[in-house]
Amino acid sequence: MNLEEMQQAWKELDERVTRNEILHREEVKRILNTRRENSLERLTRLEKMGLAIVLIVCIVFASAWIAQPGFHPLPGITGSVLILYGLLAQIFSLHKLGKIRRETNLENQVRHILQYKSCYNRMLLTSYPLVALFFITFLCCYGTRFNILFTSLLLAACIVADFFTFHYTHDRVKEMVSANRELRQIEEAE
Repeated sequence: MNLEEMQQAWKELDERVTRNEILHREEVKRILNTRRENSLERLTRLEKMGLAIVLIVCIVFASAWIAQPGFHPLPGITGSVLILYGLLAQIFSLHKLGKIRRETNLENQVRHILQYKSCYNRMLLTSYPLVALFFITFLCCYGTRFNILFTSLLLAACIVADFFTFHYTHDRVKEMVSANRELRQIEEAE
């Protein structure tokens, strides 16, 4: 092999490597975009299910309050505040996820994702005292053994479900943030 043939072979190899690198980069971008969109879809689905559950609880609570003329006002008021808070929190979360979906700038999208995460944490921290206040007022007014046992089991089941929902949500948020950061690094490298 003479020098010209080696240079030509090297040039062809370099072109193939460059072409493969570009294709590989595009494939990585597609995979990261898919991962980010899947996480966003899962979070949106979770928030919609939460909104549906809160609406069902709202209907059941309102019908119980209307059907029971002897319903104490204190648990009714705290329950109403708790349900209203739940409705507003779910609507706000869905709105924030919609902002994340509409945002095209990766840095702004990461900012919105982190805002969603901090708002989610704040909503959990403020909802636990409201739930505790409702259960305390409910048990003070309706403190039979059955009600105490039933509400304790219900509260324990809700805490376990909330634990798994919390970790599921934070895992999806981590996936979205890492995918956005990797996409930003790829765009900066280009």
